[in-house]
Amino acid sequence: MSSTDQSLNDVDQTDSERDQTVSDVDQTSSDHDQTLSDADQEAAEDDQAAAKRGGDVAEYARTTAERAERTREREAVAGRRDQTARDRDTVADQRDASSLLRDQVAKAREEESEFADSSEALADASAVEIDEIRARAAFARTRAATDRLRATHDREQAAADRVQAAEDRAQAAYDREHAGTDELTGVRRRGVGLEDLANEMARSRRQKEPLVAVYVDVDGLKAVNDSEGHPAGDKVLQVVASRLRGQMRSYDLIIRLGGDEFLCVLPGVAADKGRERFARLKQPDDGVQELISRADDDLIATRAR
Repeated sequence: MSSTDQSLNDVDQTDSERDQTVSDVDQTSSDHDQTLSDADQEAAEDDQAAAKRGGDVAEYARTTAERAERTREREAVAGRRDQTARDRDTVADQRDASSLLRDQVAKAREEESEFADSSEALADASAVEIDEIRARAAFARTRAATDRLRATHDREQAAADRVQAAEDRAQAAYDREHAGTDELTGVRRRGVGLEDLANEMARSRRQKEPLVAVYVDVDGLKAVNDSEGHPAGDKVLQVVASRLRGQMRSYDLIIRLGGDEFLCVLPGVAADKGRERFARLKQPDDGVQELISRADDDLIATRAR
């Protein structure tokens, strides 16, 4: 085997190993996505059950921690997808390099076969030698054609790898963007949303600024689900989320706490402005769950009045 043939074989082996690595990463990410999706569904059911039991603080704390962990896992999946994209680009570069090498080898073999068929090469050869020379020339032409076909395949596969790498990056960006987003309403998921709330509360205390939190419970959602079906209930939730966004600034928080419960957070809002939109809540030295409970109590008191 010539050194050039050995180089081509080495490139083929490297490409094959890289392909397997990328395939393994794809499968791992796919499996992880399914696990996260199943866990999200379980957490949503847990939230609903906790809400029916009266919004037990410990239960909410547990599901909050679980959802926050899943958000971090989704971000990790996005990181792995980015690495997969880089691996694909590396494979594509290697395929392009191997296709160039194959073309160069094919050209050399074609030149070799052309010389073997020339009168100069056959001038002093016997009949047996001429047959051998022409056989080698035919073999070289066949190998050259094979090399060119492989080179074309390598270039086509490299292009496909780069397309897939771009899709991987787009999916990773989507994963990051939606890791903390509720799929139905487009507002923040409960786990990551409450982490954002804790950060806003800490910032509000540091800067001695007010913070308004409003608990929103969608009345009659169960009746809609029972009479018109869950798609109609989903539409109600989407409309509620849209109306809430219309009352708030782009950087205010809207968190879906459970099936029909939302929490709206307006940092830095003055009392009179807060009253214009929602009922204003004070901010003593309590935590996230206490703040939510007081917002819920305020809602009940307002209904009673």
